[in-house]
Order: sequence, then structure tokens, then C-alpha cells
Amino acid sequence: MNIFIYISAFIFLIMVITAVHEAGHFFVARFFKVKILDFSIGMGKSIKCWKDKSDTEFNLRILPIGGFVRMLGEEDKNEKSTDSFSSKRYYQKTLILLAGPVANFLLAIILFTGLNVYGNTTISSMAGQISKDSPAFFAGIKENDLILEIDSSQVISRADAQMILARRLGETGNIDFIILSDNVKKSVFININEWLQGEEPSDLLYNIGINVPIEPIVGKVLPKSPAEISGLESGDKILSVNGTNISSWSEIKSQINLNLGLPSIFYIERGDAKENFLVAPSKSKNEKNNWEIGIVASNQISEKAKIYQSYGFLEAIEKASFQTFNTITDSFTFLYKMIIGYVSPKNLGGPVMIGQFAGDSIIYGGFYSFLLLLCFVSIGLGVINLVPIPILDGGQILILTIEKIKGSPISPKVLDFTYRFGISAVILLMIFAFVNDISRIGLF
Repeated sequence: MNIFIYISAFIFLIMVITAVHEAGHFFVARFFKVKILDFSIGMGKSIKCWKDKSDTEFNLRILPIGGFVRMLGEEDKNEKSTDSFSSKRYYQKTLILLAGPVANFLLAIILFTGLNVYGNTTISSMAGQISKDSPAFFAGIKENDLILEIDSSQVISRADAQMILARRLGETGNIDFIILSDNVKKSVFININEWLQGEEPSDLLYNIGINVPIEPIVGKVLPKSPAEISGLESGDKILSVNGTNISSWSEIKSQINLNLGLPSIFYIERGDAKENFLVAPSKSKNEKNNWEIGIVASNQISEKAKIYQSYGFLEAIEKASFQTFNTITDSFTFLYKMIIGYVSPKNLGGPVMIGQFAGDSIIYGGFYSFLLLLCFVSIGLGVINLVPIPILDGGQILILTIEKIKGSPISPKVLDFTYRFGISAVILLMIFAFVNDISRIGLF
């Protein structure tokens, strides 16, 4: 069932962003009175075809990956008809080519705006447990501290922090934090040296030692452990230990250790009832001077770390525009760092990863998460198409610009070579991304 959802979500997502991309080319070309011969979504054999009054063929093709708009005079530069692409001025051709990526960016702004107005509950920038001897630990960041800024950029949610930290991948220097600790603003920094070069990080805050705040709810009780012997059960919410209120999972361990191995009184909530349990901890086999009772966290996000974000319409548009712009610039930075070796190419994903993310977003996050993913993939498609590889929009614009500067067309021989190079580069990139996808799911 999950595989069906993954495939369906991937096909829907790719067809939507492809249709929007090609529609951008289509409408701007029509605006400049260029004849459109074929508007296709998908590749390969046509499974559905119809024509409009302008004699444009609209095709839905069998392979739901990619699409294209074929214009009169696009391939034949000797076509002199006034409604051909080749007959148009440089700025008109450039705008037609730019229209695809711009349409993808506009789609993201529209969707981001709707999501910002609708609102959503997200994880705040509150620090959970700080891993011992981690960069955050040595910087003096404490549990329950609120991250306000990173590198002078405002932080509201954990996602904001992750996006800002991603800009520093592969770099050396200091990451500057402004935090709110015990109602006092503090400036701290974390030193990095070629940070995470060659790695595939999934949670950058976790990497520097800042965990997600977790509810003090028991997920599992280990067999024959002090907790099981005392009667604790999975699902119990620990309210206090030895009279000290507990608001996060890491506080449980602190209170047990403060009691120096003596039996501790656990006040818990189980369903509608509240009970006391006396638990005698045992010495930890793995950690010196630590005690344990044999319980595992449920990993439920702490309620105090959740925030609800919603915006008025105008504010939502402004935020959506900044979200889109920052994602575009971050994407180009990421590509640049991948080229120079600051970021591992293993982070590059292809159709399998997109399909998995799309399916997971529906299964676990609902339609909101799916639309959020659609925004980022749409921006990604726009960014990739602006890369100056000959068969992509950016490459076509580069060729037009070179011809404009030199005052004459590039020779057919050179063009043929550049197109072959472009096709080869795109195919190799797709194969590489696909191999990355397969290796992620452990097939080899």
C-alpha cells in the first residue's frame, strides 16, 4: 500500500510542477505571438492528444517524467515566419526561456502564501537535551534555551535553524548564535572546521548537540529492569521524580542521578489515573557515575516546544516571497559547494528520494506537508533549469547571449557538441542521483 502511495504521490507532484513549468514557457511564447506546435506533459508515446483552435497539439505522454513545449523555429533557426521563435528579438526569446523557472518560483510563492495563511503547528527553536561534550555543550547552550538568531538571521522554528545552518556546510569559522537563556539574551558561538564535508547530515542541530525537546512519556520498559519490577509501563507520563516536576525526558535522568542511586519516587499519569511508584535504580554499565531504571523514551515532541504559526494575507505573501528567494539562493549555494567539494554529492537526490518524501509527507504529515514538499521541489526544478547546461533553459539563454555578443550564430558543429555534452551531463546527473537513491534504501 505504501509503495502505491509513494508512486502516486511522485507522479502527481512531478506532473504538477512540470505542467506549471511548461505553462510558463507556453503563455509567454503565446504572448509574443510564437506558434506552439506541441505542449506535452510526460515523455514517450502519447496516450492522449487534442488540438486547440491555434492548431497546437496537447499531449499526455506515457512516461510521467518531464515535459516540453515545442515552438515553431526553435530548432530550425532558418525559419523566418513572423510567428516563429527564431524570428523574435533577443529579450523576447530570453523571457520565453526564463518563464518556465519563473513559473515554478511563482507556484512556490502562491503555495507558501496559502500555507502561511492556513497556519501549522511546528517545532520551535527551543533546545532539547544537549549532548554531553558536543559543540553546543562547550558553547554553553543549555536545555530549554531558545535560539533567537543564527548568523544574524532570525530563528523562530527548528526548521528555520536547519535552513540557516545548511548554508555553513563545508565551511570553517564560527557559527554565531543569539539565545534566550533564563530570560537573558546571550551571544555564543560554535567553531567549525570544514564542517561535515563529505557527509550526509539529516539534522544539523542534532549534529552540534541540540536535541529535540521530548515529552517525559515512557515508550518502552526493558524486561527485568528496575522500572518493570516497580510496575512502570509503556505510555506512562512521568510528572515528577522525588517531588521535582518533570517537563522533558532528559530531566528524568538528572533527577535519578541527583538521588545518588537511592530509590526514587516517580509520580506518573496513566490514562485518567495518577500514581506513585518507588523505583530503585541500578548502576549504569555504560556511563560512569550514572544510574538507570530501564525505560526508553516514546520520542513524542514536547508540547512546550510546539508553536502555531499563522499570518494575515499580506504578511503571508511577504513571508512566502522571502521563503522562495532564500530557498533559491540556498539551492545555488548548495550546488556551488557541491561542485567545489564543500558538500558531498551523496546529498543529491533523484526520483526515488522525491517519491519517498512525497509519500511520507502524505502518510505522516498530511496534505499540508505534501504541499510544502511541492513548493521545495518546484523551486528545485526552477533552479536546475537555470543551470547553464545547453539543453536546459539556462544553457539556452547562455547560447543566445553568446550569439548576441558576437553578433552571429554559433556554428552548427559547436552547437551539436554542446547539445551532446548537455544531454550527457544531464543523463549522468540523473544516473548519479538514482544510484544515490538506491544506496539510501540499502539495495547495494
